[in-house]
Amino acid sequence: MSSFSRRSYRSVEIAVGPAYWPALGWTALLALAQTVVIPLLAFRGAVPSLITIAVVLYASRAGARRGALLGLPAGILEDVFAGTGGGWTVATTLVALGVGALSRRMFADGAFAPAVLCGLAVLVRDAIFWSVMRAEGFPHGYALAHLHLALWRALLTAVVAFVFLVVRGRLVADKTTVERYA
Repeated sequence: MSSFSRRSYRSVEIAVGPAYWPALGWTALLALAQTVVIPLLAFRGAVPSLITIAVVLYASRAGARRGALLGLPAGILEDVFAGTGGGWTVATTLVALGVGALSRRMFADGAFAPAVLCGLAVLVRDAIFWSVMRAEGFPHGYALAHLHLALWRALLTAVVAFVFLVVRGRLVADKTTVERYA
């Protein structure tokens, strides 16, 4: 066999970061909570996006591929609960890819930077969502109202993400160990 065959150049990806299946389960529970409970706590018509927090924090630690693997079912769940035609699926997956690509240049262990990233991700995700909805024929007459709502949602999401990250940092000890062999 020639050394130029495809078999000699295998791509190996070492999975580092949180496990996928527990993250998917928590994201499904957050999707349910975001649909049932969180709208009762609306502020100025906006609610924080718990799904965006889950996807952004997972993608910032796991990378673009694994983040998109979580963003796709999370977006599908959100589309199913909201009754939209795929806008959240496209938007959440693209945001997960973008955050995963940025994760190589960001220190994801703090609380402030990931919280700000969650807020910015909400703005990008809403822009993608409304672009998809516009392509599907949704009228763009309420663009200013949607922008106002997206800004409040981004602020609320960043605050909720910051509080979550601070509390998690105080309560959860990192179980990562480093073994050195001499």
